[in-house]
Amino acid sequence: MTSYKRVTAQDRAQIALLSKMGLDQTKVAAKLGFHKSTVGRELKRNRGGRGYRPKQAQALALERQAWREEPRKMTPALKGTLQKLLRRQWSPLQISKRLELEGKPTVCHETIYRFVYVDSRSGGDLFQNLRFSHRRRRPRFPRAASDRRGQIQGAKSIEERGPGANNRSRSGHWEIDTMIGGKHKGALLVLADRKNRTIRLRKLVARKAKLVNKAAKLALRGDRILSLTADRGQEFSSHKELSKSLKAPIYFCHPYTSPERGTVENRIGILRQYLPKRCSLKNVTQTQLKDMRISSTTGQCGA
Repeated sequence: MTSYKRVTAQDRAQIALLSKMGLDQTKVAAKLGFHKSTVGRELKRNRGGRGYRPKQAQALALERQAWREEPRKMTPALKGTLQKLLRRQWSPLQISKRLELEGKPTVCHETIYRFVYVDSRSGGDLFQNLRFSHRRRRPRFPRAASDRRGQIQGAKSIEERGPGANNRSRSGHWEIDTMIGGKHKGALLVLADRKNRTIRLRKLVARKAKLVNKAAKLALRGDRILSLTADRGQEFSSHKELSKSLKAPIYFCHPYTSPERGTVENRIGILRQYLPKRCSLKNVTQTQLKDMRISSTTGQCGA
């Protein structure tokens, strides 16, 4: 079988000539090395009112190709919607998934990022609404033998955690972390369910183990609790007492492995959009946290 190849302007001139000589589609295709269906499709799609003419056929083919390559989904209406939602500081992924959920025209989040970068190159300011600027950062702590973290006594490793938490098949498996205010003024306790991404927030007067335990018990009151996953910060050093109170095991990530608690890290990143690192958390009230809602594709924030 003859393999497919594109029809060129020169081919179109030959097709017109051979057709005028009385050759049928099968013979024209055999002479030019095309499949007969290719020739038939060419004569049908690019024929004008005065029959098949090579120059007109070439113009029609180029017009069709240009139309095919246009980003037809990115209509003026969609661009306006993207601009509006970006200025609300929604992430491209949130925008894409929300529009899809509502059955509205949408594009993938990578296309939205390209839209933002094109806007930036033309002098626009949409990029200022993106959450992360992808700055290069040096490690905050050296990975030396004298590791300043990981000294939690009796800590259960995350490697002991069961499949219900690991594969996110069951709600009730929580990740827990603290969020510190600017100049270490004020802190929040943040908990996130690994399955449904529900968030619980509590104000912390200080990052002391007893206060963290108390805040965690208040935050999770009435919720299903099957396990907690924490980092190795000293604020979780009284984990045995907390585990006993909640009747759930507490597992600890390996040092310097934030992806092992990626859900809560992501939610803290969203919080940072509204409470940046330079912002003091000392005057944030529990009432404000209770009223706070974070738009996301998979959950919301509340206390």
